[in-house]
Amino acid sequence: MDIEFHYFMTYLVAARAGFDPDQAHTIAYSCQYIDDNDLIFEINRDSPEYYSNYVSQTINILKPKKVLLRIYPIFHFIPGDTFHESTRRKDGKLHYLNTTADSKNARAVLRDALKSGDLYRIGLACHSYSDSWSHQNFVGYFDEFNVLKGVFVSLGHVAALDRPDRAAVIWNDNRLLQSQTSRGNKQIYLEAAGRIFDEFRGYKYPGIPDDINQADREQLIQDLSWAIGENDQFNRHSKTRINRYKKLSRKKEYGGVEIADYNLEQWMDEAVRENIRGFRIRSKKVIVRFINGLFSRAMPYFKDKYSWKDLSQYRMTHWYRFQEAVKTQQEKTTEILNEAVFGKLELDLVNW
Repeated sequence: MDIEFHYFMTYLVAARAGFDPDQAHTIAYSCQYIDDNDLIFEINRDSPEYYSNYVSQTINILKPKKVLLRIYPIFHFIPGDTFHESTRRKDGKLHYLNTTADSKNARAVLRDALKSGDLYRIGLACHSYSDSWSHQNFVGYFDEFNVLKGVFVSLGHVAALDRPDRAAVIWNDNRLLQSQTSRGNKQIYLEAAGRIFDEFRGYKYPGIPDDINQADREQLIQDLSWAIGENDQFNRHSKTRINRYKKLSRKKEYGGVEIADYNLEQWMDEAVRENIRGFRIRSKKVIVRFINGLFSRAMPYFKDKYSWKDLSQYRMTHWYRFQEAVKTQQEKTTEILNEAVFGKLELDLVNW
């Protein structure tokens, strides 16, 4: 899924479920930022306040398989139910690391984060859980299992390009049985939103009557269906959809506050001072971050320097708390998947 679901729709689901606007924004920002957290920064290097983050996404898909395994199955392609009906393929192949929607493992990851009460972890887990819907029938590393007819790329859903991640796209997964081939993203996304609402509402109000819960859920789905609108194969109307999400956010049922545009640099700018010595690595464009990172490593003298803006308060900033949540979420998800999947396959991500 892309920013439409991970940021805007996640905000609406969280707000409708009972989180206040600030909480909903923290969850939604974390849910989206996981995709943009693809660079390692060293803050206050050579000092007692030194800090380095983990990445939760990679801009270099040619990294060794063990690096991809640390990132993709943990944050984006949670291994699911191998024998689920939705996995049936024309070639009969199965894969123990295959992603399936609303799997037992994906639910365990989300519920563990909710149990912690950490809004940043909840956002991270919400991303992983929702990706179990859009990334279904792909595995999170290089494998021929991912190859679509005529497209010989084997990492994740690269062979399908960005089609699984667009809210208003209908596409064909030609690996699946004929009855499963057509993938209508709108319906898939609405189902995901409904299930996340169930989990969020159960966390916020465990004793709420079923009829109220069901009525709120149905209205949420109707509202999101209206906002997504008609089929948009070339994603030409994303701005229109985003304006609809914003319009919904202004309603009392969704917090009554218009959700701000997403700014991927906001949290880091609030916490970190940047001293650019060569090519500015940070950029809104992934390809620019990748190229500038290569230049920076090739010419260390020109490597940018970073320091905390406020040494006494940096641990309270969104960026620091998000990065700590990434580390905890990786550890907790790895524990869940080691027991359910990796341990049985002798894949020990804990020591990688």
